Amino acid sequence: MKKLDWKSFAIGVLLTTTVMFGTGAATSSTEKWNGDQMWKVGGTGAGGAPNDEPGWEPFQAHLLSKGTTRYIWRKRIK
Repeated sequence: MKKLDWKSFAIGVLLTTTVMFGTGAATSSTEKWNGDQMWKVGGTGAGGAPNDEPGWEPFQAHLLSKGTTRYIWRKRIK
């Protein structure tokens, strides 16, 4: 009778779960990318969303040479 190699078994389980979660991540019709989407983009210094309006999400952060950070925000408008 052969013995089960637990290390190989664990690697197989991890790879299988990774594939299953990776393929099932965006099956909802609301999460698919739409080519007609339009975004409004704005930038700020050290803090909050542009004009403190709801719906803005941080998109990028740039570290400037002066030691300050500039944040790029986006809001979906269509």
